[in-house]
Amino acid sequence: MRLLFGFGLTLCTALMLPPAWAQSAMEVGANTTVYFSDTLNPLVLEDKSGTATLDQVRNRLSEFKPADTVGKIDPKSQYWVVQKLVNRIGENRDFIVDAGRTDSGINWVRYQHYVVYPDGKIRELNGPYSDNVPLRIDDIDPYVFTMDTLLSRSPVFTLHKDSEVQLFSRLKSSSTYPAVNFSLRLYDRTTYLELRKYGLYIEGILAGLLLALIISTWNNLYYKRDAVSVIYGIWLVLGWLQIMTMPIHDGQRLFEFFLTLGQSNIGVFSANAFWVGFFGYIQVIFYVLFGRSFLGTYRHFPRFHLFTNVWIALQALHFFVAYFFEHEIPGALFWLPASLLQTSVLVGLLVCAIARYRQGLKAARFAIISLMFYLPFWFIFLLNLTGMVPINNYLPSYGLGLFVKGSFIMQAFAICFDAVIFNLGVQSRSRAIEKKLGVTIQAQKEAVENQNKILETTVEERTRELQTQHQALSEAHDLVVGSVNYASRLQRGQLPRAQRIENRFTSFATLWEPRDTIGGDLWWVSSSQRSGPYILAVADCTGHGVPGAMLSLLVSNSLERIYAHSTDEDPATALVSLDHFVRTGLNQDRAESESDDGCDAVVLRIDREKQAIELAGAKIGLFQMTVQGQVIRHSVARCSLGYIEAIAEADKPKVATISYSIGDLFVIVTDGFTDQIGGPGGKKIAYGYRRLESLLQKNKDADAQTMAECMREDFKRWQGTEVRRDDVTAVVFRL
Repeated sequence: MRLLFGFGLTLCTALMLPPAWAQSAMEVGANTTVYFSDTLNPLVLEDKSGTATLDQVRNRLSEFKPADTVGKIDPKSQYWVVQKLVNRIGENRDFIVDAGRTDSGINWVRYQHYVVYPDGKIRELNGPYSDNVPLRIDDIDPYVFTMDTLLSRSPVFTLHKDSEVQLFSRLKSSSTYPAVNFSLRLYDRTTYLELRKYGLYIEGILAGLLLALIISTWNNLYYKRDAVSVIYGIWLVLGWLQIMTMPIHDGQRLFEFFLTLGQSNIGVFSANAFWVGFFGYIQVIFYVLFGRSFLGTYRHFPRFHLFTNVWIALQALHFFVAYFFEHEIPGALFWLPASLLQTSVLVGLLVCAIARYRQGLKAARFAIISLMFYLPFWFIFLLNLTGMVPINNYLPSYGLGLFVKGSFIMQAFAICFDAVIFNLGVQSRSRAIEKKLGVTIQAQKEAVENQNKILETTVEERTRELQTQHQALSEAHDLVVGSVNYASRLQRGQLPRAQRIENRFTSFATLWEPRDTIGGDLWWVSSSQRSGPYILAVADCTGHGVPGAMLSLLVSNSLERIYAHSTDEDPATALVSLDHFVRTGLNQDRAESESDDGCDAVVLRIDREKQAIELAGAKIGLFQMTVQGQVIRHSVARCSLGYIEAIAEADKPKVATISYSIGDLFVIVTDGFTDQIGGPGGKKIAYGYRRLESLLQKNKDADAQTMAECMREDFKRWQGTEVRRDDVTAVVFRL
């Protein structure tokens, strides 16, 4: 019984312990290709903590499992891979370990390798877990084809003749570009560097082709700029930069020859990897921008154009998340929506190109060819992302297949092919536009010639008509000008004569400048035949020119009517009467009236014996400057007279009594003076009341004539080159 129990316990313990997998060595012989991977024998250990050392891992060999049993690679975990290599070549040979790339593109983003030799010695190889020395231009001998490269500075070890080694690799995947397998690529360093000149030839041809197109395109843009050609030129530059940054064959030319960014990081990637992704994203965006500009999607397919705008925004967001965040989004979930969206955009461009070709845009055939060539390469890239084996991986790993089976070189071929096709498309489009323009110009030229003949005949007829009309207009103009000048003489004659001013003021002066020859401003003084207090009034009627002059005549006659027999009526009552006479005189007291005009006015009843002035005004006030130099502005009612809408009782003018001293100066101005726009330096502001008050104080000792002249000069300086906006009237007097 004890024996049976012990046997059962031993069996259970054995079943619980992990099996120690037997590992075969991969034989490297004379028929082994330039680069190869062991896809059958690698064993893998997942280190979720990421803290295991080489010694600890070697003691846990029994926990390693075959690579095909590990399952999906977790970007948060660290993996240890061990494989055996035996040299059957017959001589010592150097090999490069490259975990950063496969035929499908980027694989592991962090890696470190250790070689364990048969005698137990361990060699730690260089890698991104430690310092990686970048290549500089002064490292390169231009006369040697096997010059040093970034790839040749990857981890290198010597596999001795008939010797077997263990290769331990510590690996970590990116969440953005998750690794798809544990098969690390190994290169026969000597043979690969001897062959690299052919890879440089291929890359040089592709980059040189793009550079020639760039020079040609931008040279043409110097003389003729259009949106399609500009976007095409930008896309060419981006395509060239992408080719120069992609790790084609064995290096990144932009970083080998111009930049030393190998030790720096941008976001969560090295600078080299970051710029590869950056130019890849922006190149595709400008490819779509060029395609939709070439096809005119904004005008012909507005919904698709809006869809591409959304895609561009999402593409930028996708790049930002991919290269600046250590996200935990599963690879399929991260890439599948973006890939499907981009596929929809490319297919949509193809559909638009076919539609435009059917609409008559012959150049659209080049867009169709380009997209039908571009889409297969895009689908190859999608297969790489999903971990499936793309068709280009079935190319042989020797001869030309050695250089073209990588996904990056395939992308470079696609960019160059599309560049050539679109160059032909741009030229075809330009020729079509020039041809259409030429036809249009010729048609316009013929039309112009016909029109000239018709015009010559028409001009002769019209010239005769115009001469007759000009004669008639000249006679009519002379008649109108004569009538207006005569009306101006009548209006000036309507103003108070000197007899009404003499012996009533110490000094008296006026500015009366209609905006046109005649105007709507007037000033009025009661008859000198009346003894006692006398009346001074100023009015500003609606409008300018002839309408204003006619209205001013009505106002002047109304004032004569109000004060025909006596000057006893107070100014407020006089303004109410003036409001009535204007309203009834224009028939504006009826609902069917066709006009709605009136005036602003101020009435002063001056009593020299009492040294008092009774004042009432409707929007025209009075400025008083005392002999002491104080300027007082007397406010008036904010109503107008004569309009259809009657004045409310609360708004009617009221009488204000003003006492004055002998020598006080008084000024009345219409709003044409204070509202005039002008000012130094082109300020374009109104003259205003404050400037007038300042001018009065500045010339407080001047008589009325001098003060009026100062006001005239200051007003002209203020107006400058501005247009006169209204009639201007000012009355200045001393008592």
